[in-house]
Amino acid sequence: MLSYLKENLQLFVILIVWLITGIYGGPVIFGLVPLTMLLMDRKEMYEELLVGYLFVLILADSASPALLFAKNLKNIYISILALIFFLRYRELYARNSLFKLFLPFLVFSVITMSFAISDSYFFTSIQKTISYALTFLVLPNIIETLFSKYHADFIKRLIFFAVVFLIIGYLLKYIMPDVAVLTGTRFRGVFGGPNGLGIFCVLLFIIFFIVDHFYNSLFTRNERLLIYLFIFLSVIGSGSRNALIAIAIFYSFQQFFGMSPFLGFLIFIVVLFVSEIISSNAVAIINALGLGSYFRVQTLEEGSGRLIAWGFAWTQIQQNFFVGRGFAYNEFYMRQHYGMLLKLNHQGGIHNSFLTFWFDQGLMGLLIYLRSYILLFIKASKRTKFAFPAMFAISFTAFFESWLVGSLSAFAFMGIFIFTILTSDEIIPQETEVIPAIAE
Repeated sequence: MLSYLKENLQLFVILIVWLITGIYGGPVIFGLVPLTMLLMDRKEMYEELLVGYLFVLILADSASPALLFAKNLKNIYISILALIFFLRYRELYARNSLFKLFLPFLVFSVITMSFAISDSYFFTSIQKTISYALTFLVLPNIIETLFSKYHADFIKRLIFFAVVFLIIGYLLKYIMPDVAVLTGTRFRGVFGGPNGLGIFCVLLFIIFFIVDHFYNSLFTRNERLLIYLFIFLSVIGSGSRNALIAIAIFYSFQQFFGMSPFLGFLIFIVVLFVSEIISSNAVAIINALGLGSYFRVQTLEEGSGRLIAWGFAWTQIQQNFFVGRGFAYNEFYMRQHYGMLLKLNHQGGIHNSFLTFWFDQGLMGLLIYLRSYILLFIKASKRTKFAFPAMFAISFTAFFESWLVGSLSAFAFMGIFIFTILTSDEIIPQETEVIPAIAE
């Protein structure tokens, strides 16, 4: 890790300058970052451009008022990054298939956008639709291009960069507890909330585990221990039940699928069957284990406000059941009823990616998205045992948070990274024992 910091000192100096300018320089940051990006482009520093984007996305998730500039900066960043991609199309286009796979959904989202009922969110809907398309086009191709140039060392450096932020967050817990700890109890590190930190750790765990499996000489023993240590310290500190379960799902099912694909699916069906029994008795089971305080059983009984949001969203979905009103419609509608929802002990959005897709795009949009989403993992399953375990874990986190709907977030970045490595013939070689193809 220390050698990584030394070798990439120039990059960290640039990022620190961005951070200081953003906090104290006002609008200067919106000129400095694009200028730096264009200079990076001239020097073909495409890896630094990609890492810089993740840096801005992480800052944008923060709840600190000092970092509000990053929420606007991320829109500028993806625009400049896309411009560079188109200008350097021959060098950066790696024929990645993700964009084509999700193209039907992107086309449909343009159609639903035309049904926007208010100008106040129509322009936001346009921005979100464009950013979603650019994310699926630009990121996978740059990732594959960088792998072609630097091989697995590039992924190792990106994993280290993500771990650096986990370490910084952990240090802030003691240096600036008001920033790193929510309401004095739940750890959130550099992220806006504990659940966000949990999702980030789940996605990082999946990336690291898969890459470490295929490139087992890439990391030293001490590096593995360090990465696992800070992932689990962050997850435990966050108190994110969903993150713990998602990691357990991925780790358990990759073992089952490694033994037999049939066994993996059989156990998955059994888990679905018994999950209702477990969830109905979850409070009693957790209390019997003496973990009631950590798992916050009171919020389990109350649904942490999610059941309120889901019920409210489901009522509104009936008005636009088959065809929605475009990206950002859920934000527009939930904001209108913020006061009422707050009285019912709910803050935030719908907290369910699939329900949010349904809310914004209608049932047709949701089904079109799921077609692309599931097909992605089916294609990957022909080459690696990790495909369906990753799908189960990612879907679990997405069921309780709406991060799959967004494109300009650190979670979307990490999710796209997973999608890319799973579907890339170059990054992930075909395993000896191939999971039988499922009819498409």
